[in-house]
Amino acid sequence: ANYFFSERLGILYSFFHNLWGFNWYDNIHDAYIYVFIAATWKQISANFIFFLAGLQTIQKPIIEASMIDCKSSFRRFWTITFPLLMPTTFFLIIINITYSFFDTLGIIDTTTIGAPSGETKTLVFKAYIDGFRGLDLGSAGAQSIVMMLIVLVITVFQFRFIEGRIHYN
Repeated sequence: ANYFFSERLGILYSFFHNLWGFNWYDNIHDAYIYVFIAATWKQISANFIFFLAGLQTIQKPIIEASMIDCKSSFRRFWTITFPLLMPTTFFLIIINITYSFFDTLGIIDTTTIGAPSGETKTLVFKAYIDGFRGLDLGSAGAQSIVMMLIVLVITVFQFRFIEGRIHYN
């Protein structure tokens, strides 16, 4: 991702910069957009593989019956296919929330390094900066525990309130 958005050589950087004045080195909103694009690009292929696997588990008789019952493909998707993909969707929601908390450290560290003026810091990046660059291991450890508790609360909330609506048959 850093190669695509390099200020000197980046294809996407020059495209966005010439078209919309995109500059993630100086503008905080552009930096957030850049981190979002890079994180999405990194994670979307795994999501597609899981959804493809979920689609392949739908049995042919169910698909054939849905073609008879539902005339429009949009209605067929929302009433038959999407409910059958809910276990996969539920799993991916939990995985992607965990990813957004912890795995964006590499993207931010290699691309923006917290720039401009330290505004693109996430909690995990702040814990990394405090622990490894500032050598404040106690603060970094406490921040890591807080992050773990936040993810745990979100995951328990999802299992308690969302999983009850998912049918695994």
